[in-house]
Amino acid sequence: MQIKVKTIRNLEVIEKELNSISSGVMVLSLEEDFEQIATNFVYHDKNIYVFIQNKELYKNLKLESIAKFTAIKETTRGKKNKNDKENIYNLFYISVSGIVKNVREKKLINNIKQSFIQKYSGSFIESDSRSKSFSRLICIDTEELTATEETGV
Repeated sequence: MQIKVKTIRNLEVIEKELNSISSGVMVLSLEEDFEQIATNFVYHDKNIYVFIQNKELYKNLKLESIAKFTAIKETTRGKKNKNDKENIYNLFYISVSGIVKNVREKKLINNIKQSFIQKYSGSFIESDSRSKSFSRLICIDTEELTATEETGV
């Protein structure tokens, strides 16, 4: 098996993939440690937005510290026979690094909330604005965005 790795620099391609991928892994700094969580997200205006469900995690977040987020899209294709050069797998992964910030602006919170609902339900739905699911919004203010495509042949 051969592995081909290609760096993606086209921002339009990266943004399209971020909008189609539904989850990723985020590493956040806490007051005395760090936490790695799997999470849904919204990509908006070159930043990653996440609603934190865990109250204790949110309380212990170290704001204005470095955070990393990685989203992975995988497609697998099996070989038909030994002589076939079809791809065995294809990974597209995106890493975002930046500063974690608390989002307080009401208009932005409502926009992200609506984007989140549309991304995960497929339609615009008025949500209960008092919902605790949407009460703790953070973002990674992107400083570095890298994408890589890996193909196994």
